[in-house]
Amino acid sequence: MLAFLVVTVGVAVATALATLALQVGDDLARALRTSGPNFVVLPQGASWPLDLGGASYQPARAGAALDSDAVARLKRSFWSNNLLEATPECAIAATLGGRPVTLLGTWFAHSVPTRSGEWRTGLAALRPNWRVNGHWPREGSNEIALGASLASRVALHPGERVEVSCGGRADHWLVSGVVAAGGLEDGLAWAPLERVQELGGRGGEVDRVWLSALVLPQPGGPPPDARRDPQGYERYMCTAYPGNVAGSLREQVGDAEVLPMSEVVAGEAQVVRRLSLLMLLLALAALAAATLGLLSTTMASVIERSVELGLLRALGAGTGQIAALLLGESLLVACAGGLGGFLLGTLGATLLRGTTFGAHSPVQPLMLPVAMLLAMLVAVAGTLAPLRVAQRVDPATVLHG
Repeated sequence: MLAFLVVTVGVAVATALATLALQVGDDLARALRTSGPNFVVLPQGASWPLDLGGASYQPARAGAALDSDAVARLKRSFWSNNLLEATPECAIAATLGGRPVTLLGTWFAHSVPTRSGEWRTGLAALRPNWRVNGHWPREGSNEIALGASLASRVALHPGERVEVSCGGRADHWLVSGVVAAGGLEDGLAWAPLERVQELGGRGGEVDRVWLSALVLPQPGGPPPDARRDPQGYERYMCTAYPGNVAGSLREQVGDAEVLPMSEVVAGEAQVVRRLSLLMLLLALAALAAATLGLLSTTMASVIERSVELGLLRALGAGTGQIAALLLGESLLVACAGGLGGFLLGTLGATLLRGTTFGAHSPVQPLMLPVAMLLAMLVAVAGTLAPLRVAQRVDPATVLHG
């Protein structure tokens, strides 16, 4: 029973960590995606200084602009399932109550028709960590959201109206909310895309598209040679590396640049790698502890049964028969412990994933043979040393008297 418990607990911990490892990459990537976008789509040849600490938001000029339907085309790419959120952005220089301000037109909760149905996306989902006092502007309405520092500078609060003007056009819009974004974004203002395009005379144009996509860490080496290793090259190109995702999205948009935000992607990859390494080390530690526990249990059993083993040797049992006896017992215990460890580990992974990431972990049938194999390895490793002691038992010494 003690050996069964040792194997069960060790295999359960390893199974739980392995089950989480199969899913925690996507879970963690989705959780990290709440920090904001990791790709930006710009017009071909547009000069725009990308600064992760805060963007200057200088709009593209000289005809360098994207179409408003660029997001819908992006969703038709090969990596459509990896594309979580997207929102276009049109920037104009406007005045807010007589003060100059950069006004950004964007989507807040916009429905995009796709082949699989309506896809609802926008700034509210792309930037969920931004705190809004009030609410985001409603799609198609004459509402505006102000950055925290801008709202303090112009002394406006949610529910008040303000005159917004640009190029001789003016209108009175309702302040729907004040946004605490942090950084340079606190000095900006946001409004529905159609209203900003109409106010700035830029119908159907956007300056950039922000994207949030699930990607894997970019490998350090170059891709395999397509002529020498076609299968390896195909596997590489069908993996969601940032370069592959950017290339596929670029093909859908046409004359555009799809730029991964390298620092963000690399930082997320480092977090995922370290978490995976931590889970691997914990699984190895659990299996090592199970092996040591089984070794001590089996050694105690061999010492306790020394008279029985000596009698078997005196009756003619060879070392192979003694080994088959002890290994057979350990493997039978390992079979029961492996099955129990699989069930216990699956339950633990389900509870842990549900409380950590808010999603329950489905049963992974693939882990059952893995759990059984780990239990067998633990049984063999924990029986080798006691087996050598059993094979050195001297019948004359043990049976004396």
